[in-house]
Amino acid sequence: MQQVDLTKTLEELEGKYWGEPNFASSLVIQVHRLRKKPLCELNNEDLRLLIGQQMNLDFLLPLALEQLIQNPFGSGDLFCSILKVEKEYWKEHKELKNELDEVIRTYEEARKTLEEHISKYRSDHL
Repeated sequence: MQQVDLTKTLEELEGKYWGEPNFASSLVIQVHRLRKKPLCELNNEDLRLLIGQQMNLDFLLPLALEQLIQNPFGSGDLFCSILKVEKEYWKEHKELKNELDEVIRTYEEARKTLEEHISKYRSDHL
């Protein structure tokens, strides 16, 4: 996988500058703003929004998967957004698909442990 300079913006990485939004939708305005933000400054909500729009997946999915590998419960919305990426993308990006599969395994293991703790809590506090 290619190394990406995280101090660059999506506009800089693509070499495409959109200018000012020509539609007054909050989503359009946000996407335009986020394209000017360095990748290293994008938070989970920014990533969720852009991935939900199927934008710049080659740059954004590795960042999002890294976040979820570190903490699969950190952002359910981001996780759901990634799971909605079209299957054709995953067919062409097997390495990223393998990372997603690892995130899913980690999540499932953590969920099982959490469910066990919840069950124990409930049985102890009834």
